[in-house]
Amino acid sequence: MHRALLHETKTRNGQNALTRRLGAIRFWVFAFMVALGVALGIYSYFDHRQVESNAGERLAVLANVMASNIQSQLTTMERQLNALSHLNRVSGGRPPRGDGITMRDVMLEWCQSDPTCMDLLVVDSSGTIVEWTGSGTPPLVDDREYVTHHLRDSAQRVYLGIPQLSRVHHGRWFFAMSIAERDDDGAITQIYVSIRDLLHSFDYAGIVNRTPASSFAIVSTAGEVYVREPQRELHMGRVIPRVDRVLPTNEGESRTSRIRSRLDDRERLIVTQRLERYPLYVAATREIDHVMANWRSRSVVLGLLWLLLAGIAAYVGSRLTEDVRLQDYLASIDGLTGILNRRALMTEARRHEERRQAAGGLGLMMIDVDHFKRINDRYGHVVGDQVLRQVAATLKMSCRGTDVLGRYGGEEFLLLLPGADEARLATVGEKLRAAIEAIPAIEFSEQPTYPEILTISIGAAVLHPGNGNLDTVIALADQALYQAKNAGRNRVVVASAGGTV
Repeated sequence: MHRALLHETKTRNGQNALTRRLGAIRFWVFAFMVALGVALGIYSYFDHRQVESNAGERLAVLANVMASNIQSQLTTMERQLNALSHLNRVSGGRPPRGDGITMRDVMLEWCQSDPTCMDLLVVDSSGTIVEWTGSGTPPLVDDREYVTHHLRDSAQRVYLGIPQLSRVHHGRWFFAMSIAERDDDGAITQIYVSIRDLLHSFDYAGIVNRTPASSFAIVSTAGEVYVREPQRELHMGRVIPRVDRVLPTNEGESRTSRIRSRLDDRERLIVTQRLERYPLYVAATREIDHVMANWRSRSVVLGLLWLLLAGIAAYVGSRLTEDVRLQDYLASIDGLTGILNRRALMTEARRHEERRQAAGGLGLMMIDVDHFKRINDRYGHVVGDQVLRQVAATLKMSCRGTDVLGRYGGEEFLLLLPGADEARLATVGEKLRAAIEAIPAIEFSEQPTYPEILTISIGAAVLHPGNGNLDTVIALADQALYQAKNAGRNRVVVASAGGTV
């Protein structure tokens, strides 16, 4: 009994070891796939951030350069207006020099030398143009913001106007800068205005065209679009709502955002830089799809790499699993006969013991080759091994698909018959006995060095539901085998249902 328990313990430990090995293989394959996926995901995440950061830095440089250039152009316009104011005050309406050059001549010379200049105006306190670079009768401008703003606000000397359509120049878009000259009481004496053609001002189309999927814009802090490249003429004068989402808080500061453009409905990376002293900001943008195109390509490659490596890992894992199962299978097979060895046989016996209630019982046969020692001594161990192989093959061919056959030890075999009762054991036992007895005539008839007589003795018993256990029925079958041996061998003895032989 102690030996049986010890063998059962070893059998169960072997099964647990196999389960642990297979579990370890699955775990490490899964862990590798997850770790690789996480690593590639982390790399892709930081790569995404780096790509966006690099694109933002390049846009920030571009926005800064453009903002500095525009700041310089506006400052130059303001200085020109201040120079015009100073010139008018010094001349007192008379020619500045004795060569007959008038105020209008100076204004014309300045405006004609600048292709962005549409007109220069001098307006009095009533909003009437008293001097200008145009021809014919001056238009009424008392309703224009570059005039009305100064009439309303006495604190601000310089005003930068919003984009408007010209009444004189055939509906062309312009913006104006004006400065107000006041007397000691703060009353306006003159307003000097520079009218600039928006179609030709702030021309950065070359830079934008060299940068795919980019755009550049000059927008007021209230959202009015002065210039937007590309498609400048389409966007001039449009108003962008909610510019606070991209507008830097303070003058001279920049801000990077990722938004969907209200002008072309495309998601863009946008860097805005606010000008100093003027209510404008510069926006340099690129489409996110274009910025991330290379990153997406790399992500696809990484995804394919993960699939490849995961596939390789899964394949290696499956091969390792197959190898482990094969090793376990080979460890469960008797090397001589090719049927189950004792360890695997007892594992199957324990499983069938647990399922005997559903099967209606478990039949068990102890099969022993008669006079096997005499065969070994007379014909040699090579012939003895061949006899065991032939006996095992004959028993296996005579069994049902649900029966389990194994080598119990030496010349002993154990056959499990799920669902069999005593009567079936007797019938099957006689069939097996007759099949083995016929082996010499069928297999060894032309081989004089093989035994002429080969028989087996069988002891059988049934493990009924709720009646004993596997060790009990093995002991009963062993007693029945002992009785068959003592009764002259070459016979079948089945233990009774009451547990007696």
